[in-house]
Amino acid sequence: MLDIKHTICPSCSVGCGLNIVSKDGTIVGTYPYKRHPINEGKNCLNGRNSILQFNSQIEKPSIVKNGQLEESDSETVLKIIKDQLDSIDSSELAIICSGNSTNEELDRIKEFADDFGCEKIGFYGYNFPNFKADVASYDDIADATTILAVGDIYRENPLLARRIILSKENGAVFINLDDVEKSITSLNADEFIKFEDHLEDKIDAVKSKLDENSIIIANKVCCKDDFALLESLSADTGAKLLPVFNAPNMKGAMNRLESWDDEEVKNIIDDSKVLVVVKDNMLDYLSDDDIKGKSFIVNISNEDNAFAKISDVVLPGKSWVEKAGTFTNCEGLEQCFDISAEIENDNMSEMEIFDKLA
Repeated sequence: MLDIKHTICPSCSVGCGLNIVSKDGTIVGTYPYKRHPINEGKNCLNGRNSILQFNSQIEKPSIVKNGQLEESDSETVLKIIKDQLDSIDSSELAIICSGNSTNEELDRIKEFADDFGCEKIGFYGYNFPNFKADVASYDDIADATTILAVGDIYRENPLLARRIILSKENGAVFINLDDVEKSITSLNADEFIKFEDHLEDKIDAVKSKLDENSIIIANKVCCKDDFALLESLSADTGAKLLPVFNAPNMKGAMNRLESWDDEEVKNIIDDSKVLVVVKDNMLDYLSDDDIKGKSFIVNISNEDNAFAKISDVVLPGKSWVEKAGTFTNCEGLEQCFDISAEIENDNMSEMEIFDKLA
């Protein structure tokens, strides 16, 4: 018998509702959540494909030897981690979180770090700095007369793109800024402006086109300085600003932890003996040479990827469908969700793992 339960889509920070379809503890599909106010019964391809991760997962705690995962058990791997933690002082530990953990898990990890005396706790923010100012709402997209999008919103955040399309139908002018030659968003924009490396030389080209009835939506910045330029552009013109992130709870992480860029993460690695990485694939933004052999790496993730193979130990953890908690979407809305699939395994959530390590 099929079981259908509601959760929040993990593919980006828009916060769409998603129904998970399971049968006998196996995820078999997704279905749009018809009554969810954000996506209004629609799901994009990214959301529908979010369950593909279940096709290839690490199922058992593992010790990595010569790039190969050797299955072990939780007790053994936890002891290895504890021994490593006992061998260092607080300044030699770094914890790299991500926007893939719930708010409750992030709070527990931060509590663990505080108790250990670890000050190097944060997350890779994909060049978005900590940003706690008021942001635009999705309703502001509908009311805008001019929309400036930085990045490929149509591909990465299609349910926001849907709102842009509706606003265009009501007469809004749509401008796209990006550093690529062509994208789905650029092809649908009224005006496309390509920048090289950084935004600085193109800000003046759009400044006169924005006012208090405009909105700036950015899902991509090349560096923290570029985001500062967007903040200034918003302040100077009165346009509202909406940063959009690529993880479901990056806004929640930003409210709690320090956001690092790649150079800052490299420095953290170089300055640490033990690196605890929670639900983050560091090879998405760093190279093997930036990571390998520099720290003892504890990888808390069930993703079977290249980063797992350069870690030292792996604790799979639970996937988002196996957990209850809250995610904070990019407009600041905190949404609760319950367990949406009962998958038979012995994996622990992040909260349980850090309770054991405390």
